[in-house]
Formats: sequence, C-alpha cells, structure tokens
Amino acid sequence: MSSEQGLSFSSSSRESFLTARLPKAIADRLETIQHDLRMVVAGLSGRTPPSFVQRKPLARHLLATPAVSTRNLLATRTLRVARVTRETPDAVSLHLIDPTGRRISFTPGQFFTVLVTLPNGEVLRRAYSISNAPDDDGATSEARITIKRIVGGVASNHLNDTAAEGASFEVLGPSGNFTTTFDPAQRRHLVLFAGGSGITPLMSILRTVLVREPESRVSLVYGNRGSDDIIYRDELAELSKAYGERLAVRHVLTNPPEGFSGRTGLLDRTNAAAELEALPQGDEYFVCGPEPMMQAVRDALLAQGAAASAIREERYSSPARRVRPDAPSSPQQVVVRLGGVERKVVAKPGQTLLEAGLEASIPMPFSCSMGGCGACRVKLESGDVVSEEPNCLSEEERRDGFVLACVSRPSSACTVEIA
Repeated sequence: MSSEQGLSFSSSSRESFLTARLPKAIADRLETIQHDLRMVVAGLSGRTPPSFVQRKPLARHLLATPAVSTRNLLATRTLRVARVTRETPDAVSLHLIDPTGRRISFTPGQFFTVLVTLPNGEVLRRAYSISNAPDDDGATSEARITIKRIVGGVASNHLNDTAAEGASFEVLGPSGNFTTTFDPAQRRHLVLFAGGSGITPLMSILRTVLVREPESRVSLVYGNRGSDDIIYRDELAELSKAYGERLAVRHVLTNPPEGFSGRTGLLDRTNAAAELEALPQGDEYFVCGPEPMMQAVRDALLAQGAAASAIREERYSSPARRVRPDAPSSPQQVVVRLGGVERKVVAKPGQTLLEAGLEASIPMPFSCSMGGCGACRVKLESGDVVSEEPNCLSEEERRDGFVLACVSRPSSACTVEIA
C-alpha cells in the first residue's frame, strides 16, 4: 500500500492488528497515543467522527472517537500498590503494578501523574518520577515512585501517612522527555546532579546506563540534609560496590554525621564547581532538584565550559497557584486550533489557556497541570500571554514560540495551536 492510499482499519480490528503485528510494549504505547489524539480531535471538531483511522501524507494523524466528557480528557490507567518501602523517615516508595498483568512501558526519566483522592473527595494531580529501570523491551512488571513529605504538602503528607499495599491509583502517562538515548555501543560519561527527591528520575537513568551501556560510566553528585535523608542510600551503596569504577556516588550533606568524608554544605555553585573539578569531563549532564540548587549547578557547569546543549534539567515546581502580579485582568478571546479545526473561547481574568479550553469543553491535552511535564504545550501563533516561571520549556522551545497552556494566561486576543 502506498502512502497516497493511506492506512485505515476498523476500530474493532485495531487491537488484534496491533497484538498480531507489533511487540506488546510498542503496541501498548501506540494504543495510548491513538486514544489521546482521538479525544483531542473529537472535542475540537464538535462532532462524532467515523470510527476509523486515516493516514494521509503531509497531514496530522487525526484519530477520532466519539466526544468524551472533559472530566476524563486523557486516558487514565489503574495501577495497584504491590508493596510499600519506607526509604527515609520522610519518603516512601510505592511499587505499582497493573492489576490486569500487563507490563508497564516507560522511558527512563519519565513520570506518572498520579490522581490522589483525599478523604474529603478532592482529587489532586501530582507528578512522580519512575525510579526503577525498564527491561530491554522498554517495560517492566513493576514501576516504583517515591514521594517525599513536603512541609504543608497535602498530597505528599497524605501518601506518606496512608499509602498501603493493595491501594489503587488512577495515573496518567508516563510523560516527560528528561531522558537520553541508550545504545550498547556508546562509550560516555554521564554526570548526574540530584537534590533530595530529585534523585528519582536520575535513578532510572543511572541504572539503565549501567545495564545497557557496558562501556559507559556514571557519576552522581547527591545533595541532602543528613545521611538519614538520603533516598535509596543502601541501594546506591550496593550499586557502587557492584559496578566499581563505572559508578561514582558523591554525597554533599549540610548536616553530616561524624566521620563523613564527603563535601559539606549546600549543593551550591561553589560545591558544584568543586565536585566538577574532582570528576572527569562529562559528555552529558542531568540535573534535578530544588530550583536554587539547579541554577547553581547550571551556573557552575557553564562556567567550566559545559555546552548548554549537553545540560538536561527536570524541575519540580510547587503545584500552588502562582498568579503573577502582571497577570491579565480582563477577558480575552482565544482561538484554539488543531489541523485546520478552530474553536473560539473566552478566557476569564486569571484563567489559564488550559482552564479556558476545558471550561469550553475542548479536551486539551494536559497532565501535571503545574508546568512540569510539557504535555499541554501549545504554539502561540498570535497574541501575547503571561507565563508562570520556572517551567519545563527549554530555551529552544521558547524561541520557537511554544508556551505551556497550564501556566499561561492570555494578555491579549490570541491564537494557539495544539502541538
């Protein structure tokens, strides 16, 4: 079949087609992408499309399904807690499995958006990175997420206090592009900087590199308050012993125990620079943790000659509503576009692009809702918006005109295209 003819098959035959022709991990991921795109297009078109997939050259792959409620805009998946591990006094790991027995596909460095239901019925969305490594097929039977207790954090305190074996959670994702390409033929040095719970995505990357790239090495610089606050402390020690010179773990503690031989104080620019001086030149740098630590590490890296393109960052931002003082105070008309289909909505004062779209029953893609994942990325075709900072957009994405719908408020009439 040529590309001009396209590819179509009935929705009833899609599952058997994928199962028969593709590896399960790839089929699972493709089904998720198809489901999400069907919902987006159905909502934008305002009609019930035919139940088939049409692929045409030089066009978006518009996969349609009957319109759905905005209460369930992206497909969620139910995962069950198989066991609970207390990592530190303030951090707990949940080992999640699919109760149907399906394997969980993800890329090292990605996260789930977990829907946390509080005792009063309120549902909160929180992004938690997957910290174990997938197998060679890109999937695993169990995915581990770790939740660190935050002072005043409603979801983190609730999960630390109540999470138990057998509990079930609805999750979105996995999402995120805080990752790298893994190749057994590569020979490289990855340098990872983590602060507190920022170790979680780096743990998945670290394990994957050590297993899949036998000629590569990893250095981890990990900042914490004290030794009891080190998440995965024993696991990291065991990995260091198992991989020898291929893995260097260097702790930086503000309140070190007696006899501690590592660097002390905050993981600030001075300590980050000193750690870099003690390590071989890196090929790629991954940074995850509190914003001040991340900025300090980035400054140290650039000062020592690291290329900005070699630095990858994952930010954990507070889910609290942070309306900027220059946020628009008047309603603004917004045009939401996808593949030539347009919908007009009015954003009320203080509303984000995402909130305005959802209120108008446009199923705009989103996940974490706090600027941390990029799932809601849209291209600003015209007009102006005020965006909350920091967020996960790269400098290149900003230059190309992309904004995050979940943290951007229109300050004039504007047009956005779903990316």
